[in-house]
Amino acid sequence: MIVSLGDVLVDIVSLIDGPISYGTDTFVRISITPGGSAANFATWASRLGAEAAFIGKVGDDVFGRYLREDLLAEGVAASLATGAEATGINQSLVDHLGERTMLADRGASATLDVADLDGEMLDKANLLHLTAYSFVTEPCHRAAHAAMKRVAGHGATLSMDASSYKVLRDLGARSFQELTRGVHILFANLEEGRELTGEPEPEGVLRTLAEIYEVVALKLGAQGGMAATHGEKATCPAPKVEALDTTGAGDAFAAAFVVKWLATGNLSSALAAAVALASEVVQTPGARPQVNLQSKG
Repeated sequence: MIVSLGDVLVDIVSLIDGPISYGTDTFVRISITPGGSAANFATWASRLGAEAAFIGKVGDDVFGRYLREDLLAEGVAASLATGAEATGINQSLVDHLGERTMLADRGASATLDVADLDGEMLDKANLLHLTAYSFVTEPCHRAAHAAMKRVAGHGATLSMDASSYKVLRDLGARSFQELTRGVHILFANLEEGRELTGEPEPEGVLRTLAEIYEVVALKLGAQGGMAATHGEKATCPAPKVEALDTTGAGDAFAAAFVVKWLATGNLSSALAAAVALASEVVQTPGARPQVNLQSKG
C-alpha cells in the first residue's frame, strides 16, 4: 500500500489573463477543486492503479465533507481526523504563462498530531510519502516524524517532496537534510534543488542530492526531468504542450514516478511516466484534471 500524509485542502484556482487592476475589478476564470499536495499524490497513485491511502485532517465543515467524499470517490482509503480549525484553503493565482502563485491557509491540515495517525494504515504501508509542508509547524511536524519512524520500523520506503523553495529557505538546507534522514526518494524542482544544494545547474543539483538520497527525481517543467540513483542517471524531455496551469503537476509527477518505480525498479521508465503525466496535468486548470492514464501508469 502507498500511503501519503499531509495537506488536504480546497483549491481555488484563478486564471488571470493579464495584470491585476488593484483597487477595482479584475475579471478572471475561477475553479474550485480538491487539492493539497499529499492528497493530490494519493489521488494520482490511486488513479494509476495503486492501492493508495491518505492520512490528514479537515474541519467539521462543508469543505471537509467535500474532501472526504472526493477521496472516497477516487478510491483512496482516507483516514481523516476532524479538527477544531476550518478546512484548509489554497488560493492559486495562475498567470498567462501557466505559472502559479499560492496563497495558502492550511487550516486543520496544519494541526495534524500524533494522536491523529492511523497506526494500522501505517503498518500496511510499503511506501510512505510526505511533503516538506508537514515540517513547517507543530504539531504536524511531530506527526510526520512519528509516521516516518513507524514505517521505517518495518522497512517501508520513504519518499519526500521538497514542496517549496520558500519552505526550504525558512527551514535551511542543513535542517532539511536532518529532518529527512532515512528518506529514500526525494522529489524537487530546480528552484528547490538550488536552495538545497547551492548548485545553479540541474546536473550539479542532481549530483549533489544523489550523494544524500538513494533516488532523486528533479522536476524541470517544460524541460522534462532528470533522475539519479547512486549508480545510474536518466533524463527525459517533456512534450511540447500549452501549459495552462501548473498547479499540482509536481504531485502528479511524484505519484507516477513512485508507482512505476515500485512496479519495475527501472529509473528511466519511472521518470518517463512522471514527465508524461505532469505534461498532461498542466494543460487543464486544477491539480487533478481527468486525463488519459493508459500509458502513464
